[in-house]
Amino acid sequence: MKKANQFLFLCVIALITAACSTGSTSYKHGDYYKACLESIERLRSSPKNSKSQLVLTNAYPLAQKTAQREIDNALLANQPDKYDVLVYQYERLNQLANEIYNCQKALELIPRPTEYVSELSKAKQMAADQAYGLGIKALNAGTLDQARVAYQYFQNVNRYVPGYKDVVTKIQDARYYATLRVIVQKPYTNANFQYSADFFYNNLIAEIRQNAQNRFVRYYTQEDARKENMKNPHQYIILNFEDFSVGDIRESSNTTDQRVDSVIVGTVKVDGKTYNSYNTLKARLTTFRREISSGGILSLRIIDAMNNREIQRRDLTGTYVWHTSWANFKGDDRALTDEQKRMCNREPQISPSQQDLFIEFTKPIYSQAVSYIRSAYSRY
Repeated sequence: MKKANQFLFLCVIALITAACSTGSTSYKHGDYYKACLESIERLRSSPKNSKSQLVLTNAYPLAQKTAQREIDNALLANQPDKYDVLVYQYERLNQLANEIYNCQKALELIPRPTEYVSELSKAKQMAADQAYGLGIKALNAGTLDQARVAYQYFQNVNRYVPGYKDVVTKIQDARYYATLRVIVQKPYTNANFQYSADFFYNNLIAEIRQNAQNRFVRYYTQEDARKENMKNPHQYIILNFEDFSVGDIRESSNTTDQRVDSVIVGTVKVDGKTYNSYNTLKARLTTFRREISSGGILSLRIIDAMNNREIQRRDLTGTYVWHTSWANFKGDDRALTDEQKRMCNREPQISPSQQDLFIEFTKPIYSQAVSYIRSAYSRY
């Protein structure tokens, strides 16, 4: 407990120290941008802090020089993302200026912080032009991976210059071609259990779709695919109940003799005095148990739609055992426990329908199927 309290104390001290940072540590490590932000934050709560004043005065021009060097190097190196670098650096410089304007003491120390509004606007336009061209090139490659690259480029374009050319349409196109389209086929059983199989399937589709939101994979029912006139799915998930049994009944019984000694059963008088009368109580108890077991195997196969090659397969198993118990007795009920008496007053329960038994044994299969599909498509 003492060590825990010491650890907690050290954590609190560390948090207080971080919150009260003058920026000097970041300055010593050469992170002049962070040093400026930390010193400004400290000056808001403690304007007379000499360390923070000194850090800001020295760090701000160095932060400007560092940003300008990054900008110059990006332009000289002619990197594919050079204008992204410009946007990033100009945004940071403008943020520093804004922070200074919003801190009275910082503004006294640096009366005219430089703002790069025009430079940032031009950089964003050039970055949008650059990203749009790169996005078109990636999209024209015609692969899933490059379509995802294109999607990110077009997102950047719209962030730099909202509504640039037809970028909104291009974002939609790139997302479509970047998305793995998977048709999940419904498992079919005999007519007695198709309703329950459909219940399993509908819940599975809803769950994996929920998990796939904001990701590059989309699951379709066969009906969805027909409505969209889909001609080019990437994969199929084939579900099939390979083997199952529902309603296997097993009944058992057990008879035991119950005995309670030295039980007061009345009173007797001897020489004018009253005494308790004791006796041994007996009962023959018979308990009954009825079990109805169900179970089955669902095969889950992932098929490449281009060549019908099986990519993955997993057989998922599930079981469910329903039971009811009751009892009867002969003899004196005072020889029974309270629980045994309750069992004797209990009628055997009505067994569930076969549809319900089917649903119950598929519940563990459902959990396994969701987990397996999530894992199989986790990289998309």
